[in-house]
Amino acid sequence: MYSGADMKRAIENGQLKVDPYYEASLRPVGMVLHLGAELLKPLPGKTVDVKNRVTPDFKKITLTEDKPYELQPGEFVLGATYETVTVGSDIGLLLEGRSTLARVGLTIVQTAMLVYPGHTDRAITLEIVNNGVNPVLLYLKMKVARAAVFELKTASVTSYDDTGKYRNQPTVGQPIFESEILIEPEDVK
Repeated sequence: MYSGADMKRAIENGQLKVDPYYEASLRPVGMVLHLGAELLKPLPGKTVDVKNRVTPDFKKITLTEDKPYELQPGEFVLGATYETVTVGSDIGLLLEGRSTLARVGLTIVQTAMLVYPGHTDRAITLEIVNNGVNPVLLYLKMKVARAAVFELKTASVTSYDDTGKYRNQPTVGQPIFESEILIEPEDVK
């Protein structure tokens, strides 16, 4: 795992790119990331069906400097980092929530915490849930997550941006259901 000093070197040599980059965001073993301007709130009324590619409809919410979003207890939204990130072929990035926000019930990452090598010049999607008992205001550019970087034993031979299904979403985007059900080859059965 990279220390803050290792992350600084990785940024200086282009192995990791964060834009905008603030050295003050570095921590002993990570970097703080901030909340971007767009949220997507899923709307009720549809049964999600991964096999038949049925996703919920979403309402777009835009945060501004003076207009936060009040996330209610039990409410879920998709968000994205304010920063765009590029992950080199010989590193991986793990995203996690912040302890300060977790102490009021806010979860930032449900399960998708790994950012693959080759993720290039895009925000990172956040899965935000208020598990607490009180509403929480979400502000543009608030400290929302921490990135931890680790070194791969060998560089990845493929880049996420070659085949990754979210490679064309520069910021927060709706889910894409693609090949979600295992189809076994005939010779495996």
